[in-house]
Amino acid sequence: MEGLKKPITPTLKKMKVGDKEKWPVEQSTSLSVSIGRVKREMRREGVNFSMKTVGLVIEVTRTA
Repeated sequence: MEGLKKPITPTLKKMKVGDKEKWPVEQSTSLSVSIGRVKREMRREGVNFSMKTVGLVIEVTRTA
């Protein structure tokens, strides 16, 4: 990912259902924490994400 460090929380909040974003595997802990926080904050909207590791990249998909 060439050292790209995009902001996690703002990116997650802007995602629409079906959108996919990628982060380097080194950000997995921050990503997990941020996903949990966004899911709690946006619970009324029914927001949900799936997270999978593909090689050295973590792919996050908004599922609801």
